[in-house]
Amino acid sequence: MRPTVVEVSARGDSVACALDGELVLPRLVHRRGHSVEIALVSGRAMLMPGDHVELDIRVGDGCSVRLVDIGGLIVYGREEVGQSQWHARLDLGADAHLVWDGLPTVVTDAGSLTRSMTVRLGAGASVIARETLVLGRSGERGGALTADVEVTDAAGPVLRERLQVRGDQPRPGILGSHRVVDSVLYLGEGIEAPPVPDAVRLDLERGGTVLRYLGDHAHDSPLEDLLPLGTTLRCARSASDDEGFAPYADTGRVDAGRPRLGR
Repeated sequence: MRPTVVEVSARGDSVACALDGELVLPRLVHRRGHSVEIALVSGRAMLMPGDHVELDIRVGDGCSVRLVDIGGLIVYGREEVGQSQWHARLDLGADAHLVWDGLPTVVTDAGSLTRSMTVRLGAGASVIARETLVLGRSGERGGALTADVEVTDAAGPVLRERLQVRGDQPRPGILGSHRVVDSVLYLGEGIEAPPVPDAVRLDLERGGTVLRYLGDHAHDSPLEDLLPLGTTLRCARSASDDEGFAPYADTGRVDAGRPRLGR
């Protein structure tokens, strides 16, 4: 399967977008100046046993990208086929900005998923990304999940963490009896996470914040109140821009951060 590629680079007062993919299809929704909004659409039911998804996201110097998942992931399984893989690499140039409104990944009882997100930040770059991991559908305990996050900048590591769990083997001190891990990452220079009651806050030594909720239902997460993400994110501007990039109206609705294709 071809990897999904999203490459955005400045070209005069506009941007050039290179989009490709097979399992995950990137679709341009909105473009203005050096800022773009791109929807990530599943090419078929995912993730099936043995699926291997790779996303290569490159944001050029001075560009801003908003990624929006159109549908979440359900990880199906079959022992004789093996685990599924999902890996995202985010590479940001100088003064580049990325917001990713991620939808939940649900690991079914038979599912097995190895997942990673690797972020490289250029000078002055920033990222806001949501990652929601759920063990099991309603009435299930969930299968096996390994999830890695690694963030670096020019000075070295910013964040490294690994979650390795099985829904049928709860471990004290990891998730305990909880099924949902909901996280929003605020990374880079000049990005400040807002206070969120009932969410755990981890301020990173070298700048940035992780907001996290552990619970039994994704819809109970207090991080839902942050949607749409990044409404105050600094965005690149070109000489033709009259105002900052704000394709979403902040209506206060949970679905306000979801694009309408074809506009």
